[in-house]
Amino acid sequence: MSGAQKSAILFLCLGEERGGALMQQLDVSEIRNITTAISTMGEIDASIVEEILLEFDEKISHDGGVVGSIEAARGLLKEFLPEERVAEILDEIGSNTVGNVWKDLSELDAKQLVEFLSKEHNQTVAVILTRIRPEAAAKVLPMLGADRAPDVIERIMQMDNLPTDTIQNIETTLRENVLAKAGRSAEARIEGQLVSIFNKLDEDLFSKISKELEQRQPVQFKAIQQKMFVFDDMVKFKENMLGKIMREVSGNTLPLALRGAKKEVREYFLASLPSRSRGMLQEEMESMGPVKARDVKDAQSQLVEAALRLIADGTVELPETGEDMLEDMSD
Repeated sequence: MSGAQKSAILFLCLGEERGGALMQQLDVSEIRNITTAISTMGEIDASIVEEILLEFDEKISHDGGVVGSIEAARGLLKEFLPEERVAEILDEIGSNTVGNVWKDLSELDAKQLVEFLSKEHNQTVAVILTRIRPEAAAKVLPMLGADRAPDVIERIMQMDNLPTDTIQNIETTLRENVLAKAGRSAEARIEGQLVSIFNKLDEDLFSKISKELEQRQPVQFKAIQQKMFVFDDMVKFKENMLGKIMREVSGNTLPLALRGAKKEVREYFLASLPSRSRGMLQEEMESMGPVKARDVKDAQSQLVEAALRLIADGTVELPETGEDMLEDMSD
C-alpha cells in the first residue's frame, strides 16, 4: 500500500475529531492525497489494518476493519475546513475517481437501479437520490411508482445530515449488491478504457492491432469491438440530437470532419441541418481543398467525444438499439 493509503487507514481509525485535528498539521497536497485514498479504498480487511497499525490493535480487534468512503473523507475534512472548501475538494476527487460509488451509480442503467431500490426502504431511496446526478435521479423517480414518489420526495425535503457510518453502510451495499452485479468491476473498467483508447487510434494502426488481437484474444477483443463508438456511428443519432452535438464543436472542426467522411455519413449530417446552415457548411468544405488524414481523424474524434459527453449528462441519447455500444464508455 502507498504511504497515502496507510495514512488514510490511520485517520479512519482515529475518527473524525482526532483525525481532523491531526490533519490540520498537514499541507494542502498531503490533505488531497490522503482524502483521495480515503475516498477510494473501500473496505479494508482487519488483518491488513492490524499489520499496518499495530498500535491500534485493541481498537481494531474490537471493531473489525475500517471502511473508506467519500462520506468518511467528508467527516474528517469538515472538522477543520469550511463547508465550501470541503465540497470543492470532494467534487474534484469525485470527478476524477474511477471508484466513486455515486458516480458509477449515476451511470448505471435506470432499470437496474430501480430493481434494487424497489426492495429498499423509502428513507434509503431518498438518501441515494440526493447523491446521484440529478438527471439520473429524475429518470429513476418516476419508475418507482406514483405511490412511492411523494413519500420519497418528502423524506428528501426533511433530510438532515446523516451519520457517516450510515452512509458508509449504504455505499458498501451499493458497491457489493448493485455495481458488482452490473459489471462495474476492474475488468469492466479496463475494457472501457481500451474502448476509449481504440476510438482515438489512427484507422490504419487500429487495423494492424486488430489483426493481432483477433488471433491472441479473440473473445475479449470482440467484446471490446462491440462497445466501440466511432464517427461513422453518428448516423445512429436522430437529426435533432445530431444538431446538438454539432453545436458542441467550434472553428473548422465540423467541416474538416465531414470533408474526410464517407459519403453517406456526410449526407446524413448535411440533411439534419436547416437549408441555410447546410449551404454555408458545404461552401466551407469546398473552400478547404485537400486535407490531412490526421487532421480529419482529430476533428472526427472531437465530435465523438462531444457525443459521449452529451450522452453522459443526459442531453442526448442513442436509439435503443444502439445503447449497448456505450455501456461503460464514461468510466
